[in-house]
Amino acid sequence: MPRATQILVSKTAKPDIPAHWSLYIPYASSPSRSNETGKLIHVVGSPLHGYTLEFKAPYVPSEDSIKRVPFPLCSIDDQNVEDTDGYALSDGSHKTVVLAIEVEGYKDELERVAGGVEAPGRAKGWNPLVPPKVGDKNCQWWMREYIDVLVKEGIFSQDVYANLEKVPETWGQFKEDS
Repeated sequence: MPRATQILVSKTAKPDIPAHWSLYIPYASSPSRSNETGKLIHVVGSPLHGYTLEFKAPYVPSEDSIKRVPFPLCSIDDQNVEDTDGYALSDGSHKTVVLAIEVEGYKDELERVAGGVEAPGRAKGWNPLVPPKVGDKNCQWWMREYIDVLVKEGIFSQDVYANLEKVPETWGQFKEDS
């Protein structure tokens, strides 16, 4: 059964600063899972420290303290996604939020592809007094690179690009009621 993926956009401190983008994949419907439960894939960090790939699963958007606004992206086949109750680590612990470097092997094709897309490193010459701009190597840049690979591998269709153009790059691009 196809799953409707979304880009979740998080508010930033100032309207002209690039918003944070995450890929959200809902779990397949089943009696034991809520339809709103899924997996979140994104890079987290800053220009000063660089970014790191992170997986959150299970992830429930309505329970997150961070406001994330959904934007439809595309549908993908079940075969590319594995619903999971978290990640077992080599030390025997179990987590629902992990950095990709903490896990041994990926759960599914979406994680495998994400692991192959290099997260932006520390920005050379970064100045905290100069606000970041859209187009800088950040979470949005990484998400576009990730989506390009997903399209090349046939996991996402070319239609994804039309929907990606509708995703706001800054919080200031939202209407006042968002």
